[in-house]
Amino acid sequence: MAAPTFDSAQLRDHATDRSIERGRAYVQEGMVGPLTRRGDELEADVQGSALRPYRVWIQFEGKQIADAACTCPYEYEGWCKHIVAVLLTCAEQPNAVEIRPPLTETLATLDREQLQVLLLKLADRIPRLNDMIETALAYIAPTTPDGSTATAASAQRAAPVLVNTRALRQSVRNAILTRGDWDEGYDEDGYGVVEDIVELAEQAQAALEAGDGRAALAILEAITDEFSKHWEMLDEIGEDVSVFLDGTQTLWSEALLDPDLSAEERQHWADRLGDWMDDFDETIADGLELLQIVVRQGWDDPTLTRILHGETVPAGLWGDDPPPHDQRARVTQARLRILERTGQHEAYLNLAQAEHHYDEYTLKLLRLDRVGDAVRAGLEQPLSDEGLLKLVKALYERDEIEAAFQIAEHGLRRQDMPAPSDPALAEIVEQMREFGLYHPPSQAELAAWLRDRAAAHGQNERALAASLIAFRIAPSLDAYQRVETLAGAGWSEQRPKLLDFLHGNAHIATETKVDVFLHESLIDDAIAAVKEHYVSSRTLARIMDAAIPSRPEWVIDQARQQAEPLMDGAKSAHYQDAAQWLRKVKQAHDALGQKAEWHAYLGALREKHQRKYKLMPLLGML
Repeated sequence: MAAPTFDSAQLRDHATDRSIERGRAYVQEGMVGPLTRRGDELEADVQGSALRPYRVWIQFEGKQIADAACTCPYEYEGWCKHIVAVLLTCAEQPNAVEIRPPLTETLATLDREQLQVLLLKLADRIPRLNDMIETALAYIAPTTPDGSTATAASAQRAAPVLVNTRALRQSVRNAILTRGDWDEGYDEDGYGVVEDIVELAEQAQAALEAGDGRAALAILEAITDEFSKHWEMLDEIGEDVSVFLDGTQTLWSEALLDPDLSAEERQHWADRLGDWMDDFDETIADGLELLQIVVRQGWDDPTLTRILHGETVPAGLWGDDPPPHDQRARVTQARLRILERTGQHEAYLNLAQAEHHYDEYTLKLLRLDRVGDAVRAGLEQPLSDEGLLKLVKALYERDEIEAAFQIAEHGLRRQDMPAPSDPALAEIVEQMREFGLYHPPSQAELAAWLRDRAAAHGQNERALAASLIAFRIAPSLDAYQRVETLAGAGWSEQRPKLLDFLHGNAHIATETKVDVFLHESLIDDAIAAVKEHYVSSRTLARIMDAAIPSRPEWVIDQARQQAEPLMDGAKSAHYQDAAQWLRKVKQAHDALGQKAEWHAYLGALREKHQRKYKLMPLLGML
């Protein structure tokens, strides 16, 4: 199988200019480890500022990326710099990708004894793996006497899982003890001990998926209780302790809502949460208070019962004093997962609609084969851009082509996109919208999706309209060329409009403007763009190469400005770069027929830097 390829021009559809710039710097600095491909998944480690490297996963579908994830804590717009660095390496060094068979194929070649030896060796090398194996083992579906596989949930009802809480507590203590070996001082990429502890808590997920809330509660209790004894020390040494509740609240919510819990058990957990509330500061205690409300509500709360039966409750489940949006959403998601798992479809729909989880509501309709209702919801309900994108893709896969296209067009036309839940961020986004500057990454993907699918179905007019939107949402040379292709004979009408759009929008990345201007041989426009804003050395060099025939004087001036400080700085590592800039000075002088001027300038440089023995041979080669 050929190594996956990636067109780096697509990066601007998914990452900020800052992430792209920093990702490229990581590649140049050799921070990207070996790239390994297994099937359609690409993996690599990228060394950041933390002690351990970050792991990046890229899921390909052909040349397109289905998903990308990184273990770093980056939570801002688009992909992080580590993902960008891996993709740039993949695009620019495809031969560096090592191809291996998928892990399922590799393990399939081993017999039972070999698998057992493998697991024991891994557990010996990774102590925490013992706990994870013991926890997960209980949820592997057993084989029944007739050779069929029993469901994990039924197995757990027959034989409740015993959780090794002592080992879990020791794992928490071990994670905290390792903190003393770590370097002081983290930047925004820092990955701390609290994240390690949250990772331990995620072992509860297997129990939840098997429907064993009690085992999940035992895991979470052991880890939370041990964390409560040490959080102040972690806080004092700079750890972000709020990450703990952010990372475990969803797990806690789903475990506390286990329908099998008795009233006495629910009261026990409400009291237990109250004990921890006294141990933590407000940062964590407020979230625990919400969990206390959740476990007391259970599934018997009168208001919740009315909502699940489809009644309209004006004040909603939370009344006049609801918790923060993100915490409320986590609880609702936990309830929806339980309703999904227990087959309570109408209750799922009623709760999703009442709590304004329109994405889940609409996609659930589609899973129930209520296609017409899902289409109406897609056109009438305020789905998020991400939810709307999932809906149109799902409809398209069901061959509901026209419905998918209509909903995609509706999504691109609407102006009432849901604002972020964070008030400060929502205010910034609203200001950006006023100037037409805010477009979530999923909206850009939606426009590109409609453009490509409509073109594939021969609907050129619809594809052209989508391509124009795609360009305005996420300008790039690729998006520009797609409009050019789809416009055909009408390109002469569209071209000036797109160029005016680039000229008139200061927020568009200068690199993007330069890409298009050079494509159109608009050298003066490219030069004007870099006069106002910083661009990378690579982009500046591209402009110089294009400008040598028509603007050699500008090239001479700019190239000298780049080369001379590198030579004057007396840092030999930069001399090679200086020589590259000087070659452009020479080419520009040649274009002007000024060989004498070039030799005079080069002679002056040799005289000035004659003591720099590493620089002089480079100058001699010019």
